[in-house]
Amino acid sequence: MAALKEYMKTNTVTCDASDNLSELAKCMREEDIGFVPVVEQGNYAGVVTDRDIVVKGLAKGSPDNVKASDIMTEKIITGSSDMDVAEAARLMQDHQIRRLLVVDNEKISGVVSIGDIGVQGSDEIAGNVVSETAKGSGNN
Repeated sequence: MAALKEYMKTNTVTCDASDNLSELAKCMREEDIGFVPVVEQGNYAGVVTDRDIVVKGLAKGSPDNVKASDIMTEKIITGSSDMDVAEAARLMQDHQIRRLLVVDNEKISGVVSIGDIGVQGSDEIAGNVVSETAKGSGNN
């Protein structure tokens, strides 16, 4: 089967750990995304989703006073660009996540979503991931 690098999007938008909720939300709106990897000193540190902003962030206070580092998920499941797409899909399924951050040598290489896997012709794999993620509370 194919490597994950054939499926992932490489134009990944990131934010800094010190960005506040207003900056995160603006970035997500401008880029039409709901998932942003967080970087700190050039390395990935976590991820923030649009749901994190609403559920975790707004509950903490003013959007201008809460930082990405305050609400990001730090223990994230990642894949590598050379990983087999079926293995990546199993990771997504097992951890009930819809997006997988692709990291090589501690640097973000891209992101792959269930949709990316399905669009590229692995509909059965994507269907299995969707089925499993619908059951749980994964954050990605």
